[in-house]
Amino acid sequence: MQTINVGLIGCGGFARGMHIPNLKKNPKFRIYAAMDIDQAVADQVAKDTGADYATTDLHKLLADPAIHAVFITTRHDSHAALSIQAAEAGKHILCEKPMGLNREECRAVAEAVNKAGVKYTVGYNRGMAPLVAKACGLLNTVSGKKMIYHRIQAPFPEDSWTHDPKVGGGRFVGEGCHIFDLLCELVQSPPVLVYASGGTFLDPAKVKIPDSGVITITFADGSVGTTLIASAGCAAFPKEATEIYCAGKAIYINDFREMSYFGFEAQERARLEYGIVDKGQAIEIDQLADAIINDTEPPNGLVKAARAAVISFKVNESIKNKAPVPVCEAEYKW
Repeated sequence: MQTINVGLIGCGGFARGMHIPNLKKNPKFRIYAAMDIDQAVADQVAKDTGADYATTDLHKLLADPAIHAVFITTRHDSHAALSIQAAEAGKHILCEKPMGLNREECRAVAEAVNKAGVKYTVGYNRGMAPLVAKACGLLNTVSGKKMIYHRIQAPFPEDSWTHDPKVGGGRFVGEGCHIFDLLCELVQSPPVLVYASGGTFLDPAKVKIPDSGVITITFADGSVGTTLIASAGCAAFPKEATEIYCAGKAIYINDFREMSYFGFEAQERARLEYGIVDKGQAIEIDQLADAIINDTEPPNGLVKAARAAVISFKVNESIKNKAPVPVCEAEYKW
């Protein structure tokens, strides 16, 4: 297999704005079919991408032997069920985060994927961003415990379906998982403890689940990663930033656009100007393509997908109980 035929499941704004442009630029993929609950939306995507057909029929897409992989970009409450159905149909899978809305869903996905022997990637891309990869390379040259701080803030719509626990899972499950995965990637040691303090900072009449907080993850090697997730943020201020401290050295990444580092090699300071925000989505799907073509391990596979998901569930648990919550590898390695 040299060209991977992709079936799109969900043709909403994220698929059109991110995955479809990246797929069209990558010669390893061909968009073969577009499926959405809105036929007009699927028709337009098929027209724009040159897909063979558009449909509202999931079963038609999954039964099509010409389709090798599916990209799932639907609402969060459908991710687990769609991933399971795709695995049972023998399709490789890229599923946007989250993996599932609870541990049971995540475990069911892992079991279905393992049984089918297909490739599975979840959309945790920040750990693959070019500047994060550069930071990891620098960190590999030193040893010692790390202290990391990551900020993600933005005005988040109060009426967004992501705040519905049954549909979106809430801000920590639905988006915070990105950052929990990023911290794990930077530390490269198993998480062992989660402590979160926060609550609902948006209108509590509209949002019934914690939407903002400060979360600290302790790792087995003694490293500590803290993230501030703010839903009542400021659009005029950069959305994300990462600070990393280790062995008397420092790294600062501003919004996945630029990076400064201090104390490495003979340089007191070096600066990378990346120019655009790149959070690693194109790199992730390219590595998935290589895994499918070469039958190798996919990026952000089942263990990493479940690891960040389990942390996200424990964040809500910690906020509710006002206490730290332990994490062990047996909870996400199935």
